[in-house]
Amino acid sequence: MQNLVITNKGQELMAKLIAGTSTATFTKICTSDYDYTNTNLEELLTMYQIKQETLVSKVSRTDTTMVEVLGAINNIELTEGYYIRGVGLFAEDSDGVEILYAISITTTPDYMPPFSGSTVSGVTFRLNTKVDNSSQVTLEVNPAAVPTIEQVNQISNIITIHSQAMIASEEGVHGFRYFNDILQFDDGSGNWIDTETGGGGIAPNNVINPKIKVGNSKLTISWEDPGDTIVEGQLLATWAGTKLIQKAGSYPENVKDGTLILDNKVKDAYATNGFEISGLTNGQTYYFQLFTYSDKNAVNENVANRLSGTPQPYKVMTAIIDLSNSNPATCITYADDAVGMTAGSAVWDEFFGHYPVILKDGVEGVKLNPNDYTKDIDGNTVNLASTAVGDVMVAFPRRGVKITTVGNTLTVKMTDDPDNPEFEYLAHTRGTTRKEKFYLGAYKGFTDASKLRSWSGKAPTASQTIATFRTQARANGAGYDQSGFYQLTFRQAMYILKYRNLDSQTVIGRGFVDGNSAATNTGSTNQRGMDWGETTGKQQMKLFGLEDFWGNVREWIDGLVSTSTWNMLTATDNFNDTGAGYMDNGQGASANIGNYMSKPQGTTKTGFIAKEVTGSDSTYFCDSVDLDSSCVAFFGGSGSDTSAAGAFCLRVDAAASYSSADLGARLMFL
Repeated sequence: MQNLVITNKGQELMAKLIAGTSTATFTKICTSDYDYTNTNLEELLTMYQIKQETLVSKVSRTDTTMVEVLGAINNIELTEGYYIRGVGLFAEDSDGVEILYAISITTTPDYMPPFSGSTVSGVTFRLNTKVDNSSQVTLEVNPAAVPTIEQVNQISNIITIHSQAMIASEEGVHGFRYFNDILQFDDGSGNWIDTETGGGGIAPNNVINPKIKVGNSKLTISWEDPGDTIVEGQLLATWAGTKLIQKAGSYPENVKDGTLILDNKVKDAYATNGFEISGLTNGQTYYFQLFTYSDKNAVNENVANRLSGTPQPYKVMTAIIDLSNSNPATCITYADDAVGMTAGSAVWDEFFGHYPVILKDGVEGVKLNPNDYTKDIDGNTVNLASTAVGDVMVAFPRRGVKITTVGNTLTVKMTDDPDNPEFEYLAHTRGTTRKEKFYLGAYKGFTDASKLRSWSGKAPTASQTIATFRTQARANGAGYDQSGFYQLTFRQAMYILKYRNLDSQTVIGRGFVDGNSAATNTGSTNQRGMDWGETTGKQQMKLFGLEDFWGNVREWIDGLVSTSTWNMLTATDNFNDTGAGYMDNGQGASANIGNYMSKPQGTTKTGFIAKEVTGSDSTYFCDSVDLDSSCVAFFGGSGSDTSAAGAFCLRVDAAASYSSADLGARLMFL
């Protein structure tokens, strides 16, 4: 550091001291990371970019005109490191007016690391300054500042002396030992007492992306371990391990404050699958903290590494459909955890967990207000049609689905257990990999620069083959496709469970389906909540946050192909026009069929593909369907499909070469 430069205000106070018209009390020492190289220090009234301040712990006269001011800082409450480029000394006159008395700067700044759990990381300042009349300087200081230096010096001396004395043994030396990673002292009665010192040096950085997943009587904690800490090419800390500490009732304060659950020394061992803690009590909150430590045993105690979770029992929601009952309003009964649930209740949405969000390059941005897509959840206006922003999507967290048919009983089940072996997770599966969420475009797709987008205020793109839309969806990057068959089955199961009525156009609304000769622009439902509809057939409806769930333009459904013998081929990945590489789920029909559906295929893998078509627009499933040989699929009904449209309007009757002005697509990311 350079010599202290007394500011103009400091010189004025000095003049008062010489004249005997005032006294001075040195109050605090502050550090700054501001570059003062080109600053006239004498004219400063305060410091710029103050990072830390400390009370003055001691003031001593060195002669009649000079005093020594002592203070110390440490990094206990420091979350971000910085370089000490300036140190300022503040003082008060007899009137209590505080000024910047003097300042010192340096061109070779010292680095103050972030909090590491080691109190040894600190700096002591001895500032010698001219006052010209030291007798007028108050020597009394705030006693709260005194222990700071004493503690730093004491801990440093203990670590230095006793590490040299080889105290790393069970017996220890001179009443100290470093045993089981803890520095302890003998209380004189043979009892070893833990100290609060920890290791030495700089601790590693925080863990990366810490998460806790709630399960039934269990919690799973995942994180990435930090790399070595390197600043300007200098190795400051080497990661040696991460300890997971659990405490009852509150977060652990340090590695000794709780129960050691895990001491992981293999980097990123739990980044993917996490560390599972089982045998927990449902409904009880558990508190954890991850403590990274260095090869010098310096421990990171930053509160950013805290996690908590409350295990909850998983639910199984069941709807049982009596296929012999043609009344769509009375044919469904609830079972399992759905018993006592109210059809249409918002509680169902809590179970499903879906939400609107901006998605860009497969990464979630801001979450949108579910009642007003033009705003995010914090009330900020959002651009809903921008390449720079991304696409308006609805996220659907992983839920298991099970669909079975026995005689005239069709059972639809869904669970929030993410890994129940009795359920399938086809909507959340890519090949053999299960994903946490899938995303569907909130609007019918719009092609911009050869990419399929989900934007508000756009005319849906149509008149393209299923392959063209597939290519445009994939142009957004890995994981993007147009909407698939199993994502459709998933949302159809959601509808059955939530609304307990097969007549979707009566329950939700007609949709844009009656006498409309051309498609309408997207976005008219932005401010109409997550589920909305009306009866005229002239306005867009919305279900589960998806505008035009049915109506306006139909949408291609990928991942479903019928063979020449009406075998149902399905897939979760690698969509194509022919069904190459798809699963063969057996024969779904023995001839081409088409009319209002009365009975679907009704398995987990075949969903609501038509099997029998003896219904009407007011009986059974109330929607028109088709199943032809050697065809691909589209869904939902168009602007003129009237009562044929709805939640079950799935038509497997189009050649892969087909295109139409009323047939578009919906973007998907999985």
